[in-house]
Amino acid sequence: MALGENFFRIVEKRRSVRKYKQCEISTEHLKKILEAARLAPSARNAQPWRFIVVNDQKMKEFLAKAVGDQGFLVDANVVIVVLGDPGVAPYWFVRDPMIAAEHIILAATALGYGTCWIGALADYVPENMDDVKKRLNIPEKITVVCLVTIGVPDEEPMARPRKNLQEICFSELYGETLKLS
Repeated sequence: MALGENFFRIVEKRRSVRKYKQCEISTEHLKKILEAARLAPSARNAQPWRFIVVNDQKMKEFLAKAVGDQGFLVDANVVIVVLGDPGVAPYWFVRDPMIAAEHIILAATALGYGTCWIGALADYVPENMDDVKKRLNIPEKITVVCLVTIGVPDEEPMARPRKNLQEICFSELYGETLKLS
């Protein structure tokens, strides 16, 4: 299979997994996943991301509560806390780490793992942010962008509906039909 074809199969296969088997992620695989994040593009090559790899069960329980009682987080083999440093990239410290998070997700999918991107802490329960930062020893100036669960999936979620290209892509001007045939 050509490299390009393999990439598109990975993109199509990716799902938000919320049920995991109790298995370990090999150190080699975890290193590859983190390396994919390290290689993500960033504005001016600032690389404003930092990552905390959480394996500890009690910390996963704490994080599950902090992000709005999302209990499936506890069963993930690893939780990666994705951080952004505004001191390194004042305008891109959230966007660039999100690109790195997507690299984590696609790399984990390519290796056969399931993932789930969790943005609830910043978006829905920001009142828990200070506790999370304190428990994870995150400096005040650093921002928690999202969490990504990774593990051996114990479910195969169905693909969710997606809008067709004509609804989201335009030609030259917003609203102008893009013809791809």
